[in-house]
Amino acid sequence: MKKMFGVFSILCIFTMFMTPVMAEGVYGIIYKNATEPGSGSSNVAPIKKGTATCTSFLALVGVGQCGIKDAMKNGNIRSLSYYDTTTRNILGYKKVTVNAYGQ
Repeated sequence: MKKMFGVFSILCIFTMFMTPVMAEGVYGIIYKNATEPGSGSSNVAPIKKGTATCTSFLALVGVGQCGIKDAMKNGNIRSLSYYDTTTRNILGYKKVTVNAYGQ
């Protein structure tokens, strides 16, 4: 019974740390430094750039506003051309930056 509880505990901890990672295109639990493309409209020229940043510590505490609308607001963008997401993860310290481009 104790052995079963130990295995269950390890699976729960693994699932807790892997769930946020599974939503990303490129995995990196120990280290990650990648920029991933988003989508947008080709009808708008990318004249302005806005950024929004979030930070997470060991997948336990997350702070910041890093949505596309937040990046657009910070760059004074009304029409979105496209966006991309830059993620840096070093031993549990994770920083996500959303870059929005448009007019």
